[in-house]
Amino acid sequence: MTIETQPEDTHVDNCLALGSIVSSNSHLDYTVEIYKETDRERAPQIDEREFGQPVFIQKSVSGEPYLVMGVIYNTQLVDPDQGRTGTRLAQSDQGQFTPGYIEERTTLAGVALLGTARVTEDGLLTDPSHELPRWTLEVDDIVCQCPDELTKTFHMNDEGDLQFAYADRILNVGGPLGSDVLLSIIGRLRSMIADTDKNQRVLDVVEQNITWQAHTDRGVIR
Repeated sequence: MTIETQPEDTHVDNCLALGSIVSSNSHLDYTVEIYKETDRERAPQIDEREFGQPVFIQKSVSGEPYLVMGVIYNTQLVDPDQGRTGTRLAQSDQGQFTPGYIEERTTLAGVALLGTARVTEDGLLTDPSHELPRWTLEVDDIVCQCPDELTKTFHMNDEGDLQFAYADRILNVGGPLGSDVLLSIIGRLRSMIADTDKNQRVLDVVEQNITWQAHTDRGVIR
């Protein structure tokens, strides 16, 4: 499904760059170093790279442009100088966690992959797929903020119905935060869809199922 008209700031080449990939934990789980003001003229604000923010990475596959879609499901603050100076309570031979690629205080974001989509010549998103992405991302790949209109398109099939085929994968990758990530995405989609749209009922059902599953996993009976 392709959006016929699209604001200029939702063209894939005009979307805000949030950071770049520095490592991966699995085929679906990547670590992104968030850009600072010293890295980019337009560094992302805190509310532009928040928990549950949809993102994408542009990739060229056999000469065809694609987007690999993802979502921020976790963040971590890193201070390489922590533990290097001052009083130490640990034994002298105990190793310190200081990732080699981090040289200054920074923010890392965990990004879980949702699926893929093709990019048209006009920079529009088309043919969204929630299947497991087959391609491996690379270090230094740029991760961009995904605008609402592209996020909505990614979640629609050819009949205009909502799809969430990646839900189980996000619950696995996100661990204790997986259900919260899905509920955050549902909240975003709900604000993009008219109250009279049939897909609001779909969101209600999906939200109820995820909430019930989260309460069950946490041992909460409602």
